[in-house]
Amino acid sequence: MKRFVKRIMQRFGYDILHLPTDPSVRQQLDLLRKYNINLVFDIGANTGQYGQRLRKMGFDGQIVSFEPLPDAFLKLKSHADNDPAWSVVPIAIGNFIGESQLNVSQNSYSSSILDILPTHLESAPESKYLHKINVPVKTIDSLIDQYYNELSRLYIKIDTQGFEKQVFDGSLQSLHKISGFQLELSLLPLYEGETLMYEMIYLLREYGFKLMLVEGGHRNYETGELLQMEGIFYRG
Repeated sequence: MKRFVKRIMQRFGYDILHLPTDPSVRQQLDLLRKYNINLVFDIGANTGQYGQRLRKMGFDGQIVSFEPLPDAFLKLKSHADNDPAWSVVPIAIGNFIGESQLNVSQNSYSSSILDILPTHLESAPESKYLHKINVPVKTIDSLIDQYYNELSRLYIKIDTQGFEKQVFDGSLQSLHKISGFQLELSLLPLYEGETLMYEMIYLLREYGFKLMLVEGGHRNYETGELLQMEGIFYRG
């Protein structure tokens, strides 16, 4: 019956949407709509979890997912293959153009260009590194115009396991084209040389992006201590 009603409504130019009930997800969707976001760069896409989440939230704009890890990229591609508005690119994003070594973790999504620290391993033993691979690296500045046009309202999600500041640094020439960012923010160092939460918040504010929403993230389940959060920023 539900499908029948939906087909009838579509014939008259209407659609029935199932809006998210989780307050945090609903707030994210409200912000995407408020800022008319129609293009998302999903940097550090892993197997496509974020892109799938966007679609479930009701986002129907263009998604471009970047993932350098070969096994994760194949799974990502399988999720995007039947979605004409979802492109996938097998590269890492950073603050230089060239090649780098990526540390591959047991759980894949903790893989990083940076070395992992004991604090992370204590909270997630499955994040231990197994080996290294060479991956191509580009900057947002070097590739943005392949996807961006004058009608684009671009939002960039960065989940690069401690490498977030380097990705942001590679976008500085393009900030006028970017409406918002979503970043992993660490309260304690989890990767060697990473920039911590308070400095990242200050840095983005300095460039005109205000923290609009915070979402809980990785924690040490033995102690209960929160180690990372998701920060959502939009141009003020």
